[in-house]
Formats: sequence, structure tokens, C-alpha cells
Amino acid sequence: MPEANTTICRCVHCRIRGLMGPLMLITVGVLFLVAEYSRYSFADLWPVLLIVAGIVLTAQSLASKDGHTGS
Repeated sequence: MPEANTTICRCVHCRIRGLMGPLMLITVGVLFLVAEYSRYSFADLWPVLLIVAGIVLTAQSLASKDGHTGS
């Protein structure tokens, strides 16, 4: 049975990790918007998703884990 009083980690590493999902959703929305109003299609712009994911993962790996509460 899971422990009832678990704490949420607020270290920089975990906060950046929590940005992955929202940033990917925002990027997909922006790419569809750009595809709608420019000569580029989503098929031309999808590598931007990989770039955003790489930036977030790089920032996460470089972030400090001071105060990390987890295994």
C-alpha cells in the first residue's frame, strides 16, 4: 500500500521534468497554427518537436538535484 504522506519534490531537476508535457502540447499547437497560416505544413515542421524535447532533456540533465526527495 502506498504511503499516504508523500511529498512532492521541488528541486530544479524535477520542476524542469514537469515542463516536458506542457511544452510539447504548446509546441504542437504552435506548429499546427504555423502550418495553417504559412506555406509550411506540419510534415515540414515536426522536427521542431524533437528539438524542443532535446532542449528540455538537456536542461533537465544539467539542472541541480539539490534537495531532491525521491529514490
